[in-house]
Amino acid sequence: KKAVVANKAEAKKLKATAYQRARKYSRQYRAAEALAVTQRRQAKAHGNYYLEAKPKVAVVVRIRGIAKVAPKQRKVLQLLRLRQIFNAIFVKINKPMQNMLRLVEPYIAYGYPSLKTTRAMLYKRAHLKVNGQRVKVDSNKLVKDKFNCPDVQCVEDMVNQLYTAGKHFRSVSNGLWPFKLAPPKGGMRQKRRHFVEGGDYGNRETLINRFLARMV
Repeated sequence: KKAVVANKAEAKKLKATAYQRARKYSRQYRAAEALAVTQRRQAKAHGNYYLEAKPKVAVVVRIRGIAKVAPKQRKVLQLLRLRQIFNAIFVKINKPMQNMLRLVEPYIAYGYPSLKTTRAMLYKRAHLKVNGQRVKVDSNKLVKDKFNCPDVQCVEDMVNQLYTAGKHFRSVSNGLWPFKLAPPKGGMRQKRRHFVEGGDYGNRETLINRFLARMV
């Protein structure tokens, strides 16, 4: 009985923490967006261009199957944990990662996720690696026990780390099982052609959000 009472108290405390964190992050996102809007307006008023901040995070989706993949490309896809078609992961954008993505570009679609996309993927499709098992994220307690970190105690913390490329990005990204998405509703255009040529593979920058909305 004592254990039940203790569990209830812990769940209540965690719920309050999650609410406070979500509210704090929401304010931060809105403040950052408002600041960017202000800076764009100021630049325009002075006849300048506002240089947008470079994206820090990309979401990568495998859009081709496992047949006839060259050994080098197969190895890179394994390193990215994209072993099945329509698997997806979040990665930090840096020079080595860009080189890896360029190498396997014909097999993947990638771009820069919005907050809405990041949140939808984590709330609808997230599974954690727990003792080598794929476990669905259905409570904040699961997240807290998995990461055992004061900065990552609820799903909203995970959203924040992945969206902003926070200091725990790597542990959160590696702690998640690769997302298994549905085939895109309405189908694909031409997966053997680059996105800029009217196909599907390659970098589609912010337009990846439309693509993922049909898959989550």
